[in-house]
Amino acid sequence: MSWIREEFTFHDLQRLLFKLAEHVKAFQGLTPAEISELLARAEKCSFETGAPIVKEGGVGNHMYVILDGEAVVSKKGRDGQIELARLYSADSFGEMTLADNEARSATVTALSPCTLVRLSDQIMNSRPEIGMKVYRNIVRVLSARLRSADEALAWRL
Repeated sequence: MSWIREEFTFHDLQRLLFKLAEHVKAFQGLTPAEISELLARAEKCSFETGAPIVKEGGVGNHMYVILDGEAVVSKKGRDGQIELARLYSADSFGEMTLADNEARSATVTALSPCTLVRLSDQIMNSRPEIGMKVYRNIVRVLSARLRSADEALAWRL
């Protein structure tokens, strides 16, 4: 994986508080203090255009939130890589592996220079009362994705 780890500046943290609280579904219902606590342990990382952020089959225990940039989610299929989704600022990914520590189910590749927040399961587990809220929201995000996939599959059959 080719990424650059950076520290959050005060300006970054102020901008993130608003963005995460208002736009990231996994963080809905968290107070600014709770989000600040998560960010204090999170990593800021940057990926260049074309760089794989996570790879299908890879092991990981992090979820990501896109601050800036665009990425594509793809999966190996019968005829090669299949694009599943495009991700933009405030979108998150990696929630499944954060929850179950299993292999990644898809590849996410930067389509433009991307700046992300990287959160580990250790961060969530260090404060169970905050982690519980995030995991509850992750269940909602994953349920919505599953419903959408079920709908798409039903129309293809």
